[in-house]
Parts: sequence; structure tokens; C-alpha cells
Amino acid sequence: MTKSSLRRKFLYFLYLLIVVFVLLEIALRIYNPLHFRIRGNQILLPISQQLTIKNEINPKLDSVIINTRNGLGFRGPEKPANWDSALTLITVGGSTTECHFLSDNKTWEYQLEQLLKPAIKNLWLNNAGFDGHSTFGHQVLLNDYLIKLKPKIILFYVGINDVENDQPSFHDELNRRGGYSDLKHYLFNNSEVLNIGLNLARGWRAQKMNNTTHAMIDLQKGTARVMTEQQLAARKEQQNKFLPGYEKRLGQLIDTCQRYGITPVFMTQALLFGQGTDSLTGVNLETFDTGHGMNGRCEFEVLELYNDVTRKLCAQKNVPVIDLARLMPKNSLYFYDNVHFTNAGAGKMAAIIAPELKGIISRNFHSFAHE
Repeated sequence: MTKSSLRRKFLYFLYLLIVVFVLLEIALRIYNPLHFRIRGNQILLPISQQLTIKNEINPKLDSVIINTRNGLGFRGPEKPANWDSALTLITVGGSTTECHFLSDNKTWEYQLEQLLKPAIKNLWLNNAGFDGHSTFGHQVLLNDYLIKLKPKIILFYVGINDVENDQPSFHDELNRRGGYSDLKHYLFNNSEVLNIGLNLARGWRAQKMNNTTHAMIDLQKGTARVMTEQQLAARKEQQNKFLPGYEKRLGQLIDTCQRYGITPVFMTQALLFGQGTDSLTGVNLETFDTGHGMNGRCEFEVLELYNDVTRKLCAQKNVPVIDLARLMPKNSLYFYDNVHFTNAGAGKMAAIIAPELKGIISRNFHSFAHE
């Protein structure tokens, strides 16, 4: 076979491939039977998916994790038919809200819903957390989708992903139309064919691969980092250029919710590290080297600057705040890294939030509270 013949066959194959791709793209835009995502003006949400994650890396997590997204693209029960007459509550945050590596019935949202149901009539609760999202991503989700749904309450769990952050992160942009960090994400976010292929591949990898969980912090294998008061002060001073922007974004979230008749509730960010020792391992949580030039005390005090902004702004705007950072015990039984919860941690978190949220609902939505 001559070179020219091979070249013609290759070009013909390439032509057929392009034609099939274009025709399939057009067909899927008319009707997509797999419904992998829902499109808003900007946000792209995964819908009607179930992911099975096999974990052989992190002993603090289940060996088999089931993660399900409903028809809204969130975790939790489907949208109720009696939407207007239900007490509708959606949680918004990053990975500590999404709980990607906790099974559907182990997330703190699921356990919170079970604790609230005996006291709250007609409760519906969904988890709209997205891994890596900061307040930049929360605002896009709010503008593009949640104000259209108009739940009665949005519970924001914020802080950790805004530390030293003055622009949308890679993860904030990942689900946003037009927010492409590179050509690859542009193509996948705009092509139905490539998006289906990507999601099918992710499903297969979740079945076959084990390196899908967040890294666990082994306190007993860590090292100590001693920091002087001057070093601590210098790192905290670096936050001064980030805190005003964080406060402004929190204010925008509050204002948007209130403009559309949604009650915002905020939670401060809990952290394993800080003062004292871990009761499970006896490790000093202040001097543990957490990386990025910080020890446990430094990471805690830096995060508290952001939590203080949340506390102060919510007090000024008369918005409920649940101070989880102060209420959640610093115990490695409850955390598998610095901020992500184990099954026990999610249960403890739900137990802390439930009475606080009951009080907020009783004051603001009295008709839904059982007498």
C-alpha cells in the first residue's frame, strides 16, 4: 500500500470521526438520555448520578462509599412536590459540606435531617456542597440556581477555602460556564460527547481505583514545628489583605439571600488543630507541623481571623450564626485530616448543629416547629 493511499485512508477516517462526533453532539444537545448535568446561565451541576468509591487507603473512612446526586444535582432526597408548604433547607459550602467521601447516610446533612425531623414538620434538606468551592463559587451557585429554587433557609459552612484567597479558585471555576482555566476544561464543559465520556470514565475509575480519597493525616507520624510569637504575628498580619474581600463576599451572600426572601444561616469553620492535645493519640495539636509553613496553633489562629469576620458580620446584619469552630471538639476521632470529618465526626457535627438550628427555625418559622 502506497503512502498516498494510507494518507487518503487516514484523512477519510478522520473525516468520518469528525462527522460522527458533530452528529452525536447535535443529537445529545437535542436529547441526552444520561442527564449527567444541568445547565444554568453559568453553573453546571451533575445530576442523577451514583458513584461507588472503593477505599483501601484511608482507614478512617468506609471501604465502600456510595455518593448519590439527585435530579437537582445535589445530595439528598428529590425535590418535594409540595415545595411551597415544606421547610426547605439547603447547605452550601466546600468539601467539608459536600462530604464526598462519606456515604449518603453518613454525611452530617443526612444525620442532621434525621435529628431535626421529629421536631420540624415537613422538613426537606439537601446538600449543595462542592469540593473546593469558596465564597466565590457560592455566589455563582446562589445567583444561577438557588435563588430560582428559593429554599426557605440556606446554611452556609464557610472559611477554610477563603484563607489567603482573593480570586476564584480552580474548583470555583470548574463548574462555572465561562470560567475555564484552560482549553481542556473549556472543551469538556461545552461538549456533551466529551462530558459523557468523562463521567463514564470517572464512574469506571471509582469502581477500579483506590487513590480517590483525601489524604489522611497520621498524627503519630507527624513532626513538630516550633514558631515564635513574631512568626505567628507575621503570618496573621498577611491575612489583612484578604479579610476585607472575604467580608465583602459574605455580605453579598447575605444580601442576595435576603433580597430573594431566603433566610441565611452561617457556620464558622471547625479545625482539628489549635490548643491542647489530641485525646485519642496524645499528640500536641499546637506544635504539629500542618505544612505551608504553619503549625497547628498558627493554622487555627489564621482560620479564626476569618471566623471572626463571619461572627462580626452576622452580628451586624442580625443573621444567625452557629459557632461550630468553638463547639466542635478537637479530637482526631472526628477528623481524618485538618478539616474533613469521619463518620463519627459528621455525627458529632449534626448533634451540635441540630439544637442550634431548631432554635433558629422555631424563631423564624414557628409554624414548622412541633409544639
